[in-house]
Amino acid sequence: MTQMNRRSFLATGIAALGTAAAWRAANVRAAAPLPEIAGGPTVPIAALRRLIVERIDPVSGRCRYLADTGGQIIADPIFIARRGDRVDTVIDNRLPQPTSIHFHGLTLPEKQDGAGFDPIAPRSTKALSFEVRNRGGLYWFHAHPQGFTAEQVHAGLAGLLVVSDDEDRALDQALALAPGNRLALAMGDVRVANEVLRPYAPSPDDCVHGWFGNRARVNGALDYSADVAPGWVRLQILNGSNARGMLLAFRDASTLLPFHLLGTDGGLLAAPAALDRVFLYPAERIDVAIDVSGHSAVSAVSIAFDPRHQVRGGTLARLHPERDQFPPLSGSAVCAPFNTGAPGDVVAEGAEFPLFNLRVSGAARAAAPMPQRLSALDAPPPPAEATRRLRLDFDERIGYLIDQTRYRPDEVAFSIARGTREVWEVRNSPLSMPHPMHLHGFGFRVLRRQGTFGPARALATAANGMLPTDLGVKDTVVLWPNETLWLAVDFTLPEDGDFSGRQRYMFHCHNLEHEDGMMMRNFAVS
Repeated sequence: MTQMNRRSFLATGIAALGTAAAWRAANVRAAAPLPEIAGGPTVPIAALRRLIVERIDPVSGRCRYLADTGGQIIADPIFIARRGDRVDTVIDNRLPQPTSIHFHGLTLPEKQDGAGFDPIAPRSTKALSFEVRNRGGLYWFHAHPQGFTAEQVHAGLAGLLVVSDDEDRALDQALALAPGNRLALAMGDVRVANEVLRPYAPSPDDCVHGWFGNRARVNGALDYSADVAPGWVRLQILNGSNARGMLLAFRDASTLLPFHLLGTDGGLLAAPAALDRVFLYPAERIDVAIDVSGHSAVSAVSIAFDPRHQVRGGTLARLHPERDQFPPLSGSAVCAPFNTGAPGDVVAEGAEFPLFNLRVSGAARAAAPMPQRLSALDAPPPPAEATRRLRLDFDERIGYLIDQTRYRPDEVAFSIARGTREVWEVRNSPLSMPHPMHLHGFGFRVLRRQGTFGPARALATAANGMLPTDLGVKDTVVLWPNETLWLAVDFTLPEDGDFSGRQRYMFHCHNLEHEDGMMMRNFAVS
């Protein structure tokens, strides 16, 4: 392995995981206040005793999570946590299908990661116990049973987890946020006809390109709006779509408004980045601040862009064999030839797409100065020679592949010694489409982009062709066709009993139709 600057590579691991000393300090600070989050009902995750997974409508297939704290049962919660909080709960699966829950972005041992290696059978339960070890930031939890992920996430089985630490709390104080001006938002798209949600029934073409809708659904609501006060509004946003990439911007009427990018998947950047648009692909998160002073209404929209779908024909027929053993949530078949949709029921990816609105009211106030330093995060390490190479491709007979290999649930594609630091070179095929690639268990830093298509390359603000979102800790990153990325990954794991022995994780596409088409590889750290 080519040696990288040790300080820079250590910064990668510390940013994503934290040192043992930092974890101990987090526990000492457990009495620190929880973040005040608007956007939905909040539940301290340390108070969670049971997480119920249930179907609420067999016609549309809609599902939900119920958080049981022992005193209350709260539907579709936003979990809030301090770094160092302990979670001890039980998952209660009341679906007619197997499920699992993946706490996306968190550093967890295999048995708690929810990657689908050990699904929870219908009408069964599973104990869940772990410590929140990651930096402050927006994480999320979602269904991840192999072969059923796209259907269950689209049905509503996804929620937000907001983690707070000292840097997160300091930023809130510096921005002097008014009550209700910090929101956590999960955005996705659904198909709606006559104001009724249509069931998940992807055609074979949908399973190649992804399931796209015609309306945005934010925190479970169509036409989502929030009331905020003048000054800074802090928005922690997840793209929870099955497949839709977004180029997010904010408008007052037809005028684009400036905003600051504060953080990415794994927490705050070192310094804010002033922008007027930012790419956000499925499973990616951003933390932004926008000054709404002087405006009465602000709308969030995905502005038009080239989606780069360069696949020519083909099929996606490698759905997990367990799909045949359990009924669909809505009674609608998945990837069936007779699923054709109706004309006009889809807004194409890359077309302008309204998302949500902010209504501004209250006494005028000047926004506090934006801090010039947000966190102790170091700059990304310098580019280095690859120690592992992976390739994304499309086979018209099989579907999407990683390293030209069909996925097997029992495979271990490669093994890594814990504590190893690697540089992954990941390349997407020219005849492909964007793939948001997610790494379980570990955050990473983007070192370099090459081959980025022109309109996206024009938004690069850092050296080595990197986008603003590449400057933070990531667990999901998009690769466009013919693009190559270099990623620095520190495979250090906590030194306690939960992580002893071999730990299996996954690297997969988070276009959920591609994931269910088995565009995944397993690896082990031991």
